[in-house]
Amino acid sequence: MKQLVPLALIGQLIAASTLPAFAQTVLPEGESIAKDVRALRTYAPGSNPGAADFDATDRLAIANLLYAYSFAYDNYEADAWFKLFTSDAVFVAGIAGEDAYSFTGEGFRTFWSERMKEFSTSGNQRRHLMTNILFLDQTGDTAHVSVTGLLTNAKDGKTFTAVSSLNYEGWLVKGSDGWKIQRWHDFPDSPVPEK
Repeated sequence: MKQLVPLALIGQLIAASTLPAFAQTVLPEGESIAKDVRALRTYAPGSNPGAADFDATDRLAIANLLYAYSFAYDNYEADAWFKLFTSDAVFVAGIAGEDAYSFTGEGFRTFWSERMKEFSTSGNQRRHLMTNILFLDQTGDTAHVSVTGLLTNAKDGKTFTAVSSLNYEGWLVKGSDGWKIQRWHDFPDSPVPEK
């Protein structure tokens, strides 16, 4: 069976890799194949990206949420990372030419918690550099964003490498406690090694 190498920042938040769970014939609880999901490959904002008809406070809060995604994942703080998502969040991860995998519910939390725990003892320090946030659409309580960036790795504090460019797409919602991620697509531009 083909192996999938998603990026988690998840992530961010996320450093993802060839996921051992995907090599199984039975998918773990909370995971499914997302056959119709593909990486965002177009520049497609619904309106003029230079328009000033948005709430600047919301934009800053969303940017901070996305940066927190990187910091929490890179520092293996699973509880803090999961708080950035809604309780019904959908997380889809994939690479070009392979099936994408969708995570929800307890399966989402269990899988990514274990990934962070395993990675924290690997000698690798991943960093997600979230550099380009494009708002494709924004209302008073929803936002659709495209985020690109760079994933780096430092092995045992000695060897530094660029791992992959990042390609995220997110749907966010604003609730009583601020902005959260409701749906996240994680499609790095190349396979991300597990170790």
